[in-house]
Amino acid sequence: MTLTQEERIEKIKQAVNASKLFGSSKIVDDFVADVRSEELFGEYGLLDVQREDVEDEVSLIDYKPTAESIEEEDLGFGISDEMKGLYS
Repeated sequence: MTLTQEERIEKIKQAVNASKLFGSSKIVDDFVADVRSEELFGEYGLLDVQREDVEDEVSLIDYKPTAESIEEEDLGFGISDEMKGLYS
């Protein structure tokens, strides 16, 4: 079946209108943002690190030079009598 140009345009118009009913979803928006980011980095490379960026990252580090208390690992976890019989 061969369609005329007007019929093809009408079918495209109907498809576009039908697609507008679905609206934009978060997944699609995230995907588009990822693709655009990849294009930006591919064209311009990574941006220079700013001092504020480093300060922000450093503020997120929770450095404690002391060892954690791991007393719970020293405690027994209880073995049933049946299991004790297997290992005795």
